[in-house]
Amino acid sequence: MSNQETQILELFPTPLLTTTIPESYSGVIPWFFKQKMKGDEGKGEGVDADNYGDRSSNSYILDEPECKDLKSLFLTTAENFGKELGYTYKSYKFGQSWLSYKHPGQHHTQHTHPNSLISGVFYFGTPEPETPAIRFHKISGGMHINAIRPSTVLDKRSFKYSWETFDINFTPGLLLLFPSYLHHSVPVNSTKSTRCSLAFNIVPTVGFGNEEDLTELKF
Repeated sequence: MSNQETQILELFPTPLLTTTIPESYSGVIPWFFKQKMKGDEGKGEGVDADNYGDRSSNSYILDEPECKDLKSLFLTTAENFGKELGYTYKSYKFGQSWLSYKHPGQHHTQHTHPNSLISGVFYFGTPEPETPAIRFHKISGGMHINAIRPSTVLDKRSFKYSWETFDINFTPGLLLLFPSYLHHSVPVNSTKSTRCSLAFNIVPTVGFGNEEDLTELKF
Protein backbone atom coordinates (compact mmCIF):
# COMPACT_ATOMS: atom_id res chain seq x y z
CA MET A 1 0.00 0.00 0.00
CA SER A 2 1.45 3.35 -1.02
CA ASN A 3 2.11 6.08 1.48
CA GLN A 4 -0.70 8.61 1.63
CA GLU A 5 0.11 12.21 2.48
CA THR A 6 -2.60 13.96 4.49
CA GLN A 7 -3.00 17.44 5.85
CA ILE A 8 -5.47 18.95 8.31
CA LEU A 9 -6.30 22.58 7.59
CA GLU A 10 -7.55 24.81 10.41
CA LEU A 11 -10.31 26.70 8.63
CA PHE A 12 -11.55 30.07 9.84
CA PRO A 13 -9.70 30.29 13.16
CA THR A 14 -10.87 32.98 15.58
CA PRO A 15 -8.07 34.95 17.29
CA LEU A 16 -7.98 35.70 21.00
CA LEU A 17 -5.16 37.86 22.37
CA THR A 18 -4.08 37.20 25.95
CA THR A 19 -1.46 39.17 27.83
CA THR A 20 -0.64 40.29 31.37
CA ILE A 21 -0.47 43.99 32.15
CA PRO A 22 2.78 45.05 33.88
CA GLU A 23 2.53 45.69 37.62
CA SER A 24 3.51 49.31 37.05
CA TYR A 25 0.01 50.00 35.66
CA SER A 26 -1.80 48.71 38.75
CA GLY A 27 -1.82 52.12 40.48
CA VAL A 28 -5.19 52.95 38.95
CA ILE A 29 -6.93 49.92 40.48
CA PRO A 30 -7.67 51.55 43.88
CA TRP A 31 -9.36 54.33 41.90
CA PHE A 32 -11.53 51.72 40.17
CA PHE A 33 -12.91 50.58 43.53
CA LYS A 34 -13.95 54.15 44.36
CA GLN A 35 -16.21 54.45 41.31
CA LYS A 36 -19.96 54.59 41.67
CA MET A 37 -21.62 51.33 40.63
CA LYS A 38 -25.19 50.48 39.80
CA GLY A 39 -26.88 47.08 40.00
CA ASP A 40 -29.19 45.23 37.66
CA GLU A 41 -26.65 45.22 34.85
CA GLY A 42 -28.77 42.91 32.72
CA LYS A 43 -32.16 44.37 33.59
CA GLY A 44 -34.69 43.84 30.85
CA GLU A 45 -37.61 41.75 29.73
CA GLY A 46 -37.17 38.08 30.59
CA VAL A 47 -33.92 38.70 32.45
CA ASP A 48 -33.25 37.92 36.11
CA ALA A 49 -31.61 41.25 36.83
CA ASP A 50 -30.53 40.31 40.36
CA ASN A 51 -28.06 37.80 38.93
CA TYR A 52 -26.22 40.12 36.55
CA GLY A 53 -24.14 42.08 39.02
CA ASP A 54 -23.08 45.72 39.07
CA ARG A 55 -21.58 47.99 36.45
CA SER A 56 -20.12 51.45 36.72
CA SER A 57 -22.45 54.41 36.34
CA ASN A 58 -19.74 55.89 34.12
CA SER A 59 -19.66 53.90 30.87
CA TYR A 60 -16.63 55.82 29.57
CA ILE A 61 -14.21 54.94 32.36
CA LEU A 62 -11.13 54.94 30.11
CA ASP A 63 -11.78 58.56 29.14
CA GLU A 64 -11.03 59.68 32.69
CA PRO A 65 -7.56 61.25 33.29
CA GLU A 66 -6.71 58.62 35.92
CA CYS A 67 -6.78 55.98 33.16
CA LYS A 68 -4.53 57.83 30.72
CA ASP A 69 -1.59 55.38 30.88
CA LEU A 70 -3.78 52.27 30.91
CA LYS A 71 -5.81 53.59 27.99
CA SER A 72 -2.66 54.18 25.95
CA LEU A 73 -1.40 50.66 26.66
CA PHE A 74 -4.73 49.07 25.72
CA LEU A 75 -4.90 51.07 22.49
CA THR A 76 -1.35 50.16 21.45
CA THR A 77 -2.07 46.49 22.13
CA ALA A 78 -5.30 46.70 20.12
CA GLU A 79 -3.54 48.37 17.18
CA ASN A 80 -1.04 45.50 17.03
CA PHE A 81 -3.89 43.01 17.33
CA GLY A 82 -5.65 44.71 14.43
CA LYS A 83 -2.60 44.16 12.26
CA GLU A 84 -2.66 40.45 13.12
CA LEU A 85 -6.29 40.38 12.00
CA GLY A 86 -5.31 41.94 8.66
CA TYR A 87 -7.11 45.22 9.26
CA THR A 88 -5.73 48.21 7.38
CA TYR A 89 -7.06 50.93 9.68
CA LYS A 90 -4.31 53.34 10.68
CA SER A 91 -5.69 54.27 14.08
CA TYR A 92 -8.36 53.28 16.58
CA LYS A 93 -10.33 54.87 19.40
CA PHE A 94 -12.41 53.63 22.30
CA GLY A 95 -16.15 53.37 22.30
CA GLN A 96 -17.63 52.70 25.71
CA SER A 97 -15.69 51.26 28.65
CA TRP A 98 -17.14 50.18 31.98
CA LEU A 99 -16.37 48.38 35.23
CA SER A 100 -18.26 45.17 35.93
CA TYR A 101 -18.62 43.27 39.20
CA LYS A 102 -20.02 39.74 39.38
CA HIS A 103 -20.74 38.85 42.98
CA PRO A 104 -21.12 35.22 44.19
CA GLY A 105 -23.93 33.49 42.32
CA GLN A 106 -24.02 36.01 39.47
CA HIS A 107 -23.30 35.52 35.77
CA HIS A 108 -23.83 36.98 32.30
CA THR A 109 -25.61 35.28 29.42
CA GLN A 110 -24.09 34.67 26.00
CA HIS A 111 -23.76 37.82 23.88
CA THR A 112 -21.63 39.82 21.42
CA HIS A 113 -20.72 43.53 21.26
CA PRO A 114 -22.46 45.24 18.32
CA ASN A 115 -21.25 48.52 16.80
CA SER A 116 -17.66 47.59 17.63
CA LEU A 117 -14.63 46.05 15.90
CA ILE A 118 -12.42 44.86 18.78
CA SER A 119 -13.57 44.20 22.34
CA GLY A 120 -11.50 43.67 25.45
CA VAL A 121 -11.63 42.74 29.12
CA PHE A 122 -9.12 43.55 31.84
CA TYR A 123 -9.32 41.67 35.15
CA PHE A 124 -8.31 43.10 38.51
CA GLY A 125 -8.74 42.35 42.20
CA THR A 126 -7.90 39.32 44.37
CA PRO A 127 -10.35 36.53 43.63
CA GLU A 128 -10.31 32.96 44.88
CA PRO A 129 -8.56 30.34 42.74
CA GLU A 130 -10.66 29.02 39.84
CA THR A 131 -12.91 32.08 39.76
CA PRO A 132 -14.50 32.02 36.27
CA ALA A 133 -13.52 34.94 34.07
CA ILE A 134 -15.14 34.37 30.69
CA ARG A 135 -16.46 31.64 28.40
CA PHE A 136 -16.22 31.85 24.62
CA HIS A 137 -18.73 30.06 22.40
CA LYS A 138 -18.51 28.48 18.96
CA ILE A 139 -21.48 29.38 16.78
CA SER A 140 -22.06 26.95 13.90
CA GLY A 141 -24.17 27.75 10.86
CA GLY A 142 -26.66 25.36 9.37
CA MET A 143 -27.28 22.01 11.02
CA HIS A 144 -25.72 21.85 14.47
CA ILE A 145 -23.29 18.93 14.35
CA ASN A 146 -23.59 18.40 18.11
CA ALA A 147 -27.05 16.98 17.52
CA ILE A 148 -25.64 13.96 15.68
CA ARG A 149 -22.03 13.62 16.89
CA PRO A 150 -21.51 10.67 19.24
CA SER A 151 -19.81 11.49 22.56
CA THR A 152 -16.60 9.59 21.85
CA VAL A 153 -14.10 12.36 22.63
CA LEU A 154 -12.50 11.35 25.92
CA ASP A 155 -10.70 14.61 26.71
CA LYS A 156 -12.37 17.46 24.88
CA ARG A 157 -9.80 20.00 26.09
CA SER A 158 -7.10 18.06 24.23
CA PHE A 159 -9.07 17.89 20.96
CA LYS A 160 -9.66 21.48 19.88
CA TYR A 161 -11.82 20.52 16.91
CA SER A 162 -14.46 19.27 19.35
CA TRP A 163 -14.61 22.51 21.35
CA GLU A 164 -18.00 24.17 21.61
CA THR A 165 -16.95 26.45 24.48
CA PHE A 166 -13.62 27.61 25.90
CA ASP A 167 -13.25 28.86 29.48
CA ILE A 168 -10.59 31.17 30.85
CA ASN A 169 -10.11 31.53 34.58
CA PHE A 170 -9.54 34.81 36.40
CA THR A 171 -5.96 36.05 36.67
CA PRO A 172 -5.33 39.54 38.12
CA GLY A 173 -3.76 41.73 35.45
CA LEU A 174 -5.01 39.58 32.57
CA LEU A 175 -6.03 41.43 29.39
CA LEU A 176 -8.05 39.74 26.65
CA LEU A 177 -8.76 41.17 23.19
CA PHE A 178 -11.06 39.54 20.65
CA PRO A 179 -13.20 40.39 17.62
CA SER A 180 -16.44 41.94 18.83
CA TYR A 181 -18.50 39.37 16.93
CA LEU A 182 -17.17 36.51 19.07
CA HIS A 183 -19.90 35.12 21.33
CA HIS A 184 -19.02 35.04 25.01
CA SER A 185 -20.59 34.77 28.45
CA VAL A 186 -19.61 34.78 32.13
CA PRO A 187 -20.20 31.50 34.01
CA VAL A 188 -21.87 31.62 37.41
CA ASN A 189 -19.47 32.87 40.06
CA SER A 190 -19.52 29.93 42.46
CA THR A 191 -16.84 31.39 44.76
CA LYS A 192 -17.19 33.68 47.77
CA SER A 193 -15.27 36.54 46.13
CA THR A 194 -16.33 39.18 43.60
CA ARG A 195 -15.14 38.99 40.00
CA CYS A 196 -13.98 42.48 38.92
CA SER A 197 -13.26 43.54 35.37
CA LEU A 198 -13.00 46.50 33.02
CA ALA A 199 -14.63 45.90 29.63
CA PHE A 200 -14.32 48.09 26.55
CA ASN A 201 -15.01 48.38 22.84
CA ILE A 202 -12.70 49.75 20.15
CA VAL A 203 -13.53 51.12 16.68
CA PRO A 204 -11.46 52.58 13.82
CA THR A 205 -10.97 56.33 14.17
CA VAL A 206 -12.19 57.01 10.64
CA GLY A 207 -15.19 54.69 10.77
CA PHE A 208 -16.12 51.41 9.07
CA GLY A 209 -16.53 50.16 5.54
CA ASN A 210 -15.33 51.32 2.16
CA GLU A 211 -16.49 54.21 -0.01
CA GLU A 212 -16.13 52.30 -3.28
CA ASP A 213 -18.22 49.41 -1.96
CA LEU A 214 -20.90 51.80 -0.70
CA THR A 215 -20.47 50.41 2.83
CA GLU A 216 -18.75 53.42 4.36
CA LEU A 217 -19.75 54.67 7.82
CA LYS A 218 -17.86 57.73 9.02
CA PHE A 219 -17.71 58.79 12.65
